[in-house]
Amino acid sequence: MVPVDVIFLDIDGVLLPFGSAKKSSQDEDYKCDDCIFPKSTMHALTKLLQKVGDISLTIKDGNNKQQTIKGSPVLVLSSTWRAQQEFINDILKSFKGYVAFVQQQEVQQIWKPHLDAFFDLVDPCYHATRHDEIFSWIRDNERGKNNHNNNNSSKKRKRRTPQELECTSTVVDFQVRSWIALDDEDLVNVEEDRVEKKAIPHAVKTESSVGLTLQDVQLGVTLLEDQMHAFYQLT
Repeated sequence: MVPVDVIFLDIDGVLLPFGSAKKSSQDEDYKCDDCIFPKSTMHALTKLLQKVGDISLTIKDGNNKQQTIKGSPVLVLSSTWRAQQEFINDILKSFKGYVAFVQQQEVQQIWKPHLDAFFDLVDPCYHATRHDEIFSWIRDNERGKNNHNNNNSSKKRKRRTPQELECTSTVVDFQVRSWIALDDEDLVNVEEDRVEKKAIPHAVKTESSVGLTLQDVQLGVTLLEDQMHAFYQLT
């Protein structure tokens, strides 16, 4: 199975800060007709993908030989934008527009696996708190996409339409090695009198009026790396 490091991606308040219709000074030279997200948040997401991909761990295999393990970031769309095919297409089109605008080979390589499709979507037919939506995906996908009909699940995933399949990866044999959620909603203090401490090692809460920052990126990388160490039982 392919180990993956999942980044749950919200849009509003993360890639698209509230009030971002008014361009910041650093976006004045950002001439990109297809780009709907500010350059600052796209730069931060690019850094996150780069830094996670650069994670390198040395482990010993079954024969006691050293083996180098690299990070493998994948994007799972958790935003409510996932419910509309045209919105998903707009996101992917904006990603491509950003990469074309930057015109850097390194950025092109970082984004290449993510430009044509998301790795997956949080179930577009399931609507609850963001915490519950994400943890439902985790339960359904602990052993890969072939596990959607696991009898232990409290609900069965609706079969995806051809349109939904167009914007997600075809990889089915994977294992979630680590994950974080980029979201402006609080995944820990979910509701009044409801605190979900199990989300603490995974939650990267953004400031909705600012969006994703490099400080958020550093937290996300640290959380993923800690989980990877635990996955391989490294001290």
